[in-house]
Amino acid sequence: MSLDSIVKTLSGLDGKLSIGGVILVVLLSLIQISKINWNPWDMILGWIGSKLNSGLKKEVSEIKMVLDKHIEESEKEKLENTRRDILDFCNACMNGRKHTQEQFRFVIKQCDQYEKYIETNNIKNGEISSAIEEIRRLYSLCIQKNSFLKADEQ
Repeated sequence: MSLDSIVKTLSGLDGKLSIGGVILVVLLSLIQISKINWNPWDMILGWIGSKLNSGLKKEVSEIKMVLDKHIEESEKEKLENTRRDILDFCNACMNGRKHTQEQFRFVIKQCDQYEKYIETNNIKNGEISSAIEEIRRLYSLCIQKNSFLKADEQ
């Protein structure tokens, strides 16, 4: 069917568009639009939902900010505690206090975790690096001489 015959079919006898022709064009347009996957109810209900939940979204956003701040402070505190434990252990070793092999292993594990965290987060290590080196040196020395604190020496 040609375009000319479609226009003649839609037009009445006087050459103007008939009501039936208009209805047919509208129906064909709706059928074509339905292929676009556009649902006005989704848009309307989405808008209503966003209006109803706007206060809730704001509260969740505020809670997220507080939680992020708390997590950051907690990580800093944990890092400082680990740093303090490493320095205390090194200080005790340097003052002649003997430790068990398990204590050394625990502190060396803390040192490894600390160094990994420092490297991952691009933080300067500072004075801790020399303390970690000293702990590892003393651990190697204790292994060579078998001079760890024994259970009967405590």
